[in-house]
Amino acid sequence: MKYFFGVLIGAIIGYITNWVAIKMLFRPHYEKRLFGIKLPFTPGLIPKEKARISKSVGETVGNHLLTNDVMISALSNDNIKKHLKNMIEKKIGTAKDLDKSLDEVLENKIGEYYKKLKIRLQVKASSYAISKVRNEEFIDSVSKLIMNKINITLLEKPDKLKELFSGNGFCNNVLNDIPKSIDKSKIAQCINQNINKSLEDLVSESMKIEDIIPLEVLSSINTYIYNERNAISKQLLSILREDKVEEKVKEAIKNNVLSGMSPLVSMFLNVDSVYDKFLLAIDGYLENDENKILLVTYLGTVIINFGKKQVKDVLDEIPQESRESLTEILSASAVEKLITTDILEEGLKLILDKIDSFESYHHILILLAENYEDRIEKYIKSTIKTLVISGMFEEKIKSAIDILIKEISNTSITKLLSNYDGSVNDKLDKLIENIYDKFINEEGANIIHIIDIPKIVEDQINSFDVDYAEKIILDIASKELSAITWLGALLGGILGVLSPILASIGS
Repeated sequence: MKYFFGVLIGAIIGYITNWVAIKMLFRPHYEKRLFGIKLPFTPGLIPKEKARISKSVGETVGNHLLTNDVMISALSNDNIKKHLKNMIEKKIGTAKDLDKSLDEVLENKIGEYYKKLKIRLQVKASSYAISKVRNEEFIDSVSKLIMNKINITLLEKPDKLKELFSGNGFCNNVLNDIPKSIDKSKIAQCINQNINKSLEDLVSESMKIEDIIPLEVLSSINTYIYNERNAISKQLLSILREDKVEEKVKEAIKNNVLSGMSPLVSMFLNVDSVYDKFLLAIDGYLENDENKILLVTYLGTVIINFGKKQVKDVLDEIPQESRESLTEILSASAVEKLITTDILEEGLKLILDKIDSFESYHHILILLAENYEDRIEKYIKSTIKTLVISGMFEEKIKSAIDILIKEISNTSITKLLSNYDGSVNDKLDKLIENIYDKFINEEGANIIHIIDIPKIVEDQINSFDVDYAEKIILDIASKELSAITWLGALLGGILGVLSPILASIGS
């Protein structure tokens, strides 16, 4: 019987002890005082340590349970994406039957703020477009794209170029308009300047005539003179019989021959008879081929000696006025001889023949400049840069964005969504999913950090009344706390059995 009472009393004590201990976790809710003295164990453990416990729970939940990775993973799960997809599809399905413009709908939803939002959208879109277009990578990519298109075209056979040059319209323009439109005086002036510049260079370099005119040319002239000795002799006799030459020769005979003779001799000789005798002598002299050879040999020697003269000495013998006049005549003559219909026709024929021999435009340009591709690309890039930084281009972009936004906002929702079908739906879903994933991956950690889960949990626990917190904990762990209480009774009962046994062993 004594063991039974021992077990019973031990069980009751164990049960009451654990029950009181559990109650003391929560009770009393506030500290108690007797005669102004704080009673021990008041308030209960949990109310007393509420702030510390809430902070500890918040840190445990935020740092170990609802971590950044866990929250990002939870926000990225398929159920949320599916819900987002269904929500958008539902909204679009409802909007497809709404025969109102986007302006009307957004004004009704947002009110006056929509106008400010629209202006901000225009500014942001324009700034974004302009910044993208002015980006160095964009300019490079556009330049390369244009250059690639040009290179593809340049690899074609130059048939179009040949067609252009061979067309009747082009040929007629060249043959008829160019001779009329060209300012020949300017071309002659340019040639004149080049001649004078060349002469100055020849003088400064102390060059001889034979350095300009090769000896082979001078020898060819001598050969020509030798072969034409009969014609030269006849030409010389013909010159001596010209009126002006005759007068000069007779005057020379009178002054140099007859003026020194005695009057007696002068009676038998006169200027005319002496001139006739002179001509007869010359005729007789030049009838002999050896004398003709001697004459042209002398002329050849004069030419050879002329070739050995310095250009400066020859120019110094020509008066400046005569020299200028000569260069002007040569320049004008060159222009008249070069810019003629025949010359232009021959030039066009040569161009057409040459074009036909090339395999592509590339082969033509490579002859003009080996690095023509780099030069073209630099020019394209420079032109694009100049264009995109201009104020006019910026105004055009802004105007285009404004027009686009106005057209979209003034279009009815029904019309905007008229082409919304399965393929568009899939693309839109994919786009939204990509945007959502990108947003969560890039900004999820920052948002979770801003939310501050530990702080939210801590503040939420602190906001609970003590009795409400007790109720929550008891609801969660009622079975466990009840088990602890009965465990106390069990242990008390066991101790109630052991105590008499141990006492009897000791006695």
